[in-house]
Amino acid sequence: MTRLPTRLWLDGLRRNVTTNGGFATIIAKGEPVAGAVILILRGRDSHVSAWARTNLGDGTVDWRALVENEPEDSKKLEETLEKQRRYDPDLWLIELDIPDPAQFIADLASVS
Repeated sequence: MTRLPTRLWLDGLRRNVTTNGGFATIIAKGEPVAGAVILILRGRDSHVSAWARTNLGDGTVDWRALVENEPEDSKKLEETLEKQRRYDPDLWLIELDIPDPAQFIADLASVS
């Protein structure tokens, strides 16, 4: 099974987010074909979460919470992202400002 290159998948994600009233920003560009992805989800309630896209090896993808529902001023997000970037410098970091982060990740998991 051929996997969609990360860059193309992210282009579609950004269009989807923008179409639905959100805002998507690339914080760090990663490897365009097979780079790992972390989504930073900022909700309208001043909380932030971070989710890592994990390829399961059988053509399916899962989403794993790295940080969930932390206050925006929490250092936990920054520390987690720094650790992930040290481990994988070709990692994509995408920040999404969306109305309902929990629902967004649930919807994303159901189609990935």
